[in-house]
Amino acid sequence: MNLVTAFATEQGVSHKISDTPCQDSVLVKQEDGYLFLGLADGAGSAKHSDIGSNLILKFLAMHMQISFEYYKKNVTIANKNLLARIHLALVAIAKMKRVEIKDLSSTLQFITVYYDEFIIVHIGDGVIGVLDEDENLSVLSEPENGEFSHITYFTTTLDARKVRIYRGDMKNLNGLILMSDGVEESLYNYKTKTLVPITKEIIQWLDYGSEEEVSSALDENLKNVFAIKSSDDLSIAILRKNQIKDKS
Repeated sequence: MNLVTAFATEQGVSHKISDTPCQDSVLVKQEDGYLFLGLADGAGSAKHSDIGSNLILKFLAMHMQISFEYYKKNVTIANKNLLARIHLALVAIAKMKRVEIKDLSSTLQFITVYYDEFIIVHIGDGVIGVLDEDENLSVLSEPENGEFSHITYFTTTLDARKVRIYRGDMKNLNGLILMSDGVEESLYNYKTKTLVPITKEIIQWLDYGSEEEVSSALDENLKNVFAIKSSDDLSIAILRKNQIKDKS
């Protein structure tokens, strides 16, 4: 099974004006039947969320590689134990960087694949969409907000119920998209709780271009299309199970 990925991040207009670094991070790790694709959107209210979003993805890419079987089998306690691992990692990062743990807050989305099986995790807002084996597009995981739409949950939460975990077989998954709330504003219909049709085409770009070409196309779209609708930082990541096509 050949899996391909592409991603892009873009500093939001509001952060360009205030000279604040982009707080979104995306990470891909792929080797020996294992793949990790993650996206973390740093909390705007957290002083060092750019550091937190980046380093928590690096930790999870390693942690899930050695713990995939554990999280696959231990369904009832996986949420609690994964959150505990995240918390311990953030405590270590905060100590290393000499900052408060709350200043490392971010949302979290990732898929980890080990040969033919996957685990998907989501904390907070942003949207995770999938293409099934028949190329049908659906929302796997909706944005989770608090009492108000601009309030969400972060990796620093102590509530394990906010950790959403999905498991499945890759034979049922042809593609996936992760997006921060900035991109969500363009691709997600809040009334119908569905993704707009162009989302399917974005995932399918990987059928026709290399990972580098599609990442470049995503970057251009963040700058010239999505940034028009949102002043927030923007990040997007897509995964595609390679579709064998006759290109002659």
